[in-house]
Amino acid sequence: QDKPTSFIPSNPICNNILKGFNDEEMSDIDFEVGGEVESASGRRKRAKTTATTFHASHLILRLNAPSLADMCRPGDEAAVPINGVEPEVFKMVLYFCYGGTVSEEELAANAKAIIEAADRFGIVNLKLQAEAVLTEQTEVTVDNMLDNLLYANSKNLALFQEKIMDFVAENGDKIVGEVSFDDVPSSLISDILTAVARGKMSKGDASGDDLKFMRVGDLRKRLHDKGLCIDGSREAMIALLKENSRGNDDE
Repeated sequence: QDKPTSFIPSNPICNNILKGFNDEEMSDIDFEVGGEVESASGRRKRAKTTATTFHASHLILRLNAPSLADMCRPGDEAAVPINGVEPEVFKMVLYFCYGGTVSEEELAANAKAIIEAADRFGIVNLKLQAEAVLTEQTEVTVDNMLDNLLYANSKNLALFQEKIMDFVAENGDKIVGEVSFDDVPSSLISDILTAVARGKMSKGDASGDDLKFMRVGDLRKRLHDKGLCIDGSREAMIALLKENSRGNDDE
């Protein structure tokens, strides 16, 4: 005879929060996204694009998008204008803040726009998800290497930058004389040398605890395990890990 079995549902808080996504009655802030004045090239007249209104809870934003929360106060009567972000992208960003999932297809189609918005509003996990997709789908070539490198550096996309540095290390003979590094920040030279040195190492030569040669994914995991910020350049992540290690030694 079968014994009685129990069914215990999981904690419903995530689904319950998601039910409040863009719900006016459950919100205390309004955002007006879009509506910027645009002018077509060669035209004198300007047309105003249609703005889209989104509703949100300040508490949820404070926990998940701190920079966006800083732009408003709970109970503000006037809608907060958000320019420079497409309504479709803002909707994905807000949905993620409520615990929703942005699909791989949406990330792939809007990777840079999502990175821009997530970086601007302080939504680190979404930024890193979009970065991972961008890194996977981008084929680095001699022709686009420099533009991608400068972009990755400007947004602190350490994983994407690592892929580009690996390309530089593996294709130095093709790059020399073809690409000018005059516009490359001097801080990136260290990353290039690291990629070259790591490429010459065998697996047994590189110490798993040597932060200098550790992969970005491993650095981020260590930071995450310690409850530290995982958004930043390679140098910033290494410095933070070293600082945390010294702090623990002093205790």
